[in-house]
Amino acid sequence: MIDIIIPVYNTPKIDLERCLNSILKQTYTNYKVYIIDDGSNDITKKYLDDFVKNKDNFLVKHIKNNGVSNARNLGIEISHSKYITFVDADDTLENNFLQEAYEIIEKNNLDIIIGGYNEIKNGNIVRTRLSLPGLHIYEGKTIDNFFEKLLTGKTNETNREIGDCPTGRIYTRLIKRDSIGNLRFDTNIHMSEDTLFMIDYTRKAIKIGVIDCLWYNYYINDYSISNATKKERMISNINDFISEIEKRMDNESKDNIKNAYQARIEKSKKYINKIKNTNS
Repeated sequence: MIDIIIPVYNTPKIDLERCLNSILKQTYTNYKVYIIDDGSNDITKKYLDDFVKNKDNFLVKHIKNNGVSNARNLGIEISHSKYITFVDADDTLENNFLQEAYEIIEKNNLDIIIGGYNEIKNGNIVRTRLSLPGLHIYEGKTIDNFFEKLLTGKTNETNREIGDCPTGRIYTRLIKRDSIGNLRFDTNIHMSEDTLFMIDYTRKAIKIGVIDCLWYNYYINDYSISNATKKERMISNINDFISEIEKRMDNESKDNIKNAYQARIEKSKKYINKIKNTNS
């Protein structure tokens, strides 16, 4: 059985319908959905309550607003199946995601299987992120090859087969729940919290799989950061993320991984400069 965790905060009805209906269309049906409503407005609450009526495999839990990391953590705590996956409330799953991911992770005794996704903007696919063809498995010493891609965002001769597959996201993957252990999302980090989770998870995982299967649709929403307060908040959030990366880098003994951490820090600093010099 698979548990699907969906954090929700004032997601528009049209997006929620799109997301939840994509789950109802899954070819694999032995799943339970945990919708964590993170203090949404009354309209969203009512829609969710109405949706889960007479659906034994859907549960909604209303909580006080405390951020997406707290919502995901609660989902992990109340889940109980062998495998879990995360879905954002304004995104969708391809119909075959659960079926294919389950068969691959079971057959190969993986801790996690990671697929690809489409980026969709204004109804159009603007980018497809996939690995090179085939199933690519990382275990033992080769996990460092996966880890370098996760940190730097770039491939090299030891991990080129990962291609453009999203290694730092939390969606488009199925995870063996026991492999998470006591690891949780850092509720003090408000940007790239999923990347930080994946960084820590990768250091725990024993066997990681990456495959060229298209499983997820990520919807890009335009937003403006021209407001000075918003800019300052985003920059502060990124600096918090950098601080956490620096802590992990200081505790790392391998030079190649230290260099990868440093590359991630430089990438985040470039993002800060971009925010300072742009309106959108």
